[in-house]
Amino acid sequence: MRRELQTIADALLAASATTKAVTLDAIGNAIGARAITPVEIDTLIGTLEAAGRSITGPAGGAGEDRLKATVAAVRVLRPALGRPPTPAEIAAKAGLSVDDVRHALTLLKVMQR
Repeated sequence: MRRELQTIADALLAASATTKAVTLDAIGNAIGARAITPVEIDTLIGTLEAAGRSITGPAGGAGEDRLKATVAAVRVLRPALGRPPTPAEIAAKAGLSVDDVRHALTLLKVMQR
């Protein structure tokens, strides 16, 4: 794991030492505007889970709506671009913020486990 991601993981582990839970929002906020790939998100989540943390999503339907919009945008953009779209491209197509897209991509990784 690259040093920048390890720093993020260390901060999330420290912040969740008592609760043993890390929210997707906390992961998204920690990542912020950094360029991070889906593989790196998976590695980050794996590191947190290996340290005994559970990953939790937001309550309510907002997360589900963002997830649907993200998936729909990726399905349109990937064939059109001929490559995986960036979070910024997905956000523009889905009408979401880049942070919302990153949260949705993180949720997808969790769901794939």
